[in-house]
Amino acid sequence: MGHCWWISAPGRRTVLLACMLSWHAAVAAADVLPAHLTGSWGTAESLYDGESGQSQMHLDADGYGVMVGSTPRPQRIDGKNDAGPEVHAVIGFPLRATLDGTTLTARVVALDPKDAEKARRAETTCRYEAMGPTLTCSGPGRKPVVMKRLSETVPAEIARTLQQVRSMAP
Repeated sequence: MGHCWWISAPGRRTVLLACMLSWHAAVAAADVLPAHLTGSWGTAESLYDGESGQSQMHLDADGYGVMVGSTPRPQRIDGKNDAGPEVHAVIGFPLRATLDGTTLTARVVALDPKDAEKARRAETTCRYEAMGPTLTCSGPGRKPVVMKRLSETVPAEIARTLQQVRSMAP
């Protein structure tokens, strides 16, 4: 405080408080995920691959991400496979991931406060395996899903979505 002798004691407290708050904001914006976990992960190259449903997870270094899944291709009731259109329903949700040791935990981001309790119960945990590399993820009542690394970065459209999620997240 040698150079701030001209700031009064209450002023010094204000300056100190401002520095502490700005430091807290910088820490909150810091990366929470290491580079080997960020990017895109999936059970297949595309959500539309194959007859079965697929899963993808896209993660940014700050922990924000998106989980996306597709349904299996519908089957005709009469059992005929007429090679019709490859129709898959696709749904996704925003998430916030944290890392505790070797466990990645992804929680749904509730953009509407009335959905907060439901979002807290929808938690996915993943285990990273460097050989591959793969993420093996499971959630309540679901069997484990193994996703391989698709990209070290998220696609541009996912990056735009994550920017919107950040601006709306509580």
